[in-house]
Amino acid sequence: MMHVIIIGDLVNSRSLHSSTWLNVLEEALTKYSKKFDIFRGDSFQAELQLENCLDAIYYIKSRIKSLDNLDVRIGLGIGGIDYVDNYIKKSTGEAFIYSGEAFDHLNKDLFAAKSAFPEWDNVTNTMMSLGMELANKWTVNMAETVAVAIEYPNYNQKELAKILKRKYQSQISTELGKANWWKIKKAIDYCQIELMKIC
Repeated sequence: MMHVIIIGDLVNSRSLHSSTWLNVLEEALTKYSKKFDIFRGDSFQAELQLENCLDAIYYIKSRIKSLDNLDVRIGLGIGGIDYVDNYIKKSTGEAFIYSGEAFDHLNKDLFAAKSAFPEWDNVTNTMMSLGMELANKWTVNMAETVAVAIEYPNYNQKELAKILKRKYQSQISTELGKANWWKIKKAIDYCQIELMKIC
C-alpha cells in the first residue's frame, strides 16, 4: 500500500510572530491530514491521502501565502511505511525517506516529489515547478481566493464571494484568473490522475 508523506517548513516565518501563522498552518494541515507534527518552530510533517495530495499541497501554500510575506517549502514522498508511531516524525519507511530526499534537494524550488515511480516524478516535478512559479506570485487576495476555491470546489463564484466577503462575484473570477488557478488546477488534476493509475 502506498502512503503520502510530506515534510516542509515556512519561508520568512521569522518576519511574523508565530501566533500569526501557527493556527493557519494547523488548520491547513488538519484539512487534509489526520496525522501531522509541527516541530522546530516552523517545520512540519504530515501524512496525506493519496487521492488529493497535490490539491493539499496547493491548499497549504495558499493558506500560508494569505499571510503577507510568508511562503512554504514542501517535499513529498510516496512509498511504503514500515513503522507507525503516535508521533509521525518518529515513524519510518520508504515514504519518509523519499519525502526527506525530495525536501533536501529543493534548492530554489519550493516543491519536489519523489516516489518509486521515476517517470511520474519527472512529469510531476516539471509541471508542478511551473505551477509553483505561478503560485509564487500570488498576492494575499489571490491566495485567499484560491484557498477558498480549493476548500469549496462545488461552490459557484457568488457563494465564494459571500465566504470571502467580496462585494462583487466578478472579483472571484478576476482573482482566480490573475492567480492562473485554472491552469495550475489542470496540471494538478493530470498528475493526480496519473498517480492513481500507478498506485
